[in-house]
Amino acid sequence: MTQRRSGADPEELRQFGRDLQAAQRRLTAVQNDLSARISTNLRWEGADAFVFRHAWRSSYAPVLGKAASMLADASAQVAAEAAAQDEASGF
Repeated sequence: MTQRRSGADPEELRQFGRDLQAAQRRLTAVQNDLSARISTNLRWEGADAFVFRHAWRSSYAPVLGKAASMLADASAQVAAEAAAQDEASGF
């Protein structure tokens, strides 16, 4: 007789957790790349450039960092759910 699993497929959850980790790494890389360009490689002078760089450092980049952190947290939560599903299902 085939065992029927209630809840989620743990392997599918683990894969989703890996996908979340990959998204977190990509978002962190985007944040770092853009920050480097804005700080050193972007030839833009004047008041508008100053205002934008300040907004990037104080608002935009931190929001990207927070989103990356939230993806990492979600990945950890999904991994814990997969482990709990394994335990609950007796696998």
